[in-house]
Amino acid sequence: MSNHHLEEFAWGLANSKYPFLWVVRPDVVMGESAIFPREFMEAIKGRGLIISWCPQQQVLSHPAVGVFLTHCGWNYLLEAVSEGVPLICWPFFGDQQTNCRY
Repeated sequence: MSNHHLEEFAWGLANSKYPFLWVVRPDVVMGESAIFPREFMEAIKGRGLIISWCPQQQVLSHPAVGVFLTHCGWNYLLEAVSEGVPLICWPFFGDQQTNCRY
């Protein structure tokens, strides 16, 4: 993902006004680290949490989770489906394109 895509997605979350948990791995941005603008961090204060890791199965089983945005890796799909969490699929490469169709 480019830094531009990351920032656009971030502002989409901020503008949605919904509470969210966003797990952003340090290597998500191609050739750079993920750095969020200070204005974005201010805009999400109190309703958005950005972390680099979470116990995914525990999070997906929480009743507050409304949707899971996933790259469609097989393990991620199995965990979400087993918890009955609706998915928004954003595949990147490999089997993820096929996985997101089913």
